[in-house]
Amino acid sequence: MKRFTLGLLTTVISLSISSTSLAQATDVKTMSTPDDPYSSLGWRWPTTSKDITGNYKDQDPDGGKHKGIDIGVKLESVYSVADGEVIAVGIYTSAPIKYVTIEHDDEDPNGNKLITRYLHLDSYSVKKYEVVSRGDRIGKSGNTGAPGEKAGRGYHLHFDVNNEGKKNPNFSDTINPEYFWPNDFKRFALLSDESDHRNHNHENYDNPEYFIDQVLIDHIGEDAFNEWLNGNEPEDRTLTNLKKQFHLTDEDVEEIDREAKTEAKKQ
Repeated sequence: MKRFTLGLLTTVISLSISSTSLAQATDVKTMSTPDDPYSSLGWRWPTTSKDITGNYKDQDPDGGKHKGIDIGVKLESVYSVADGEVIAVGIYTSAPIKYVTIEHDDEDPNGNKLITRYLHLDSYSVKKYEVVSRGDRIGKSGNTGAPGEKAGRGYHLHFDVNNEGKKNPNFSDTINPEYFWPNDFKRFALLSDESDHRNHNHENYDNPEYFIDQVLIDHIGEDAFNEWLNGNEPEDRTLTNLKKQFHLTDEDVEEIDREAKTEAKKQ
């Protein structure tokens, strides 16, 4: 459930009565907190632009729904919206798209950690398991994997939030980002001309087979990874095929990840 009613209190007061009147009760005016547990978190806006070029829940031509918002922004800084830890950074190989995923210290009303994703980056400046603070620069906005990329267009930042502990959430796992900035959304411009992203399909971006961590890319080597990436069709750029190509077992991948986590904790 992505919206939570935090409270509704109706108080009944018994009025004083005379000997000639009947006892009666009157409901006091309802007092309630807003139906939004997230607006008070004080999250930072994730980039420099506030031009929204794609809304949450937008219907795609293929019938899917947009998991977050798109912000029309070109080669500008991208920031962590709140304190947390980078739990994924790398390349979504099918497109391909550069991404960063952060698990935040902030929680939903049920105690679940909030996770944010930042997609279509030109570059990232954080490592997996790095601890970040609100407002830390985590990368630069770009158009990797975006429509119009080859023509130098389609620059935007995709941003989404989930409270289901998912690095790669389904639409049903996500929360409307408007809940985090309800007042600001009323002032933001919609559908900037900076991006020609409005009429394209939003890929699901939820298949873990296509999310390759930078720590694994570093282990393989950038040149070798790019050769593999460019030598395979988008549907074949899976983690399974990558491991097969470079003779890596599941245990190898787990060990590479453990070493990255240990190294990050030393920083």
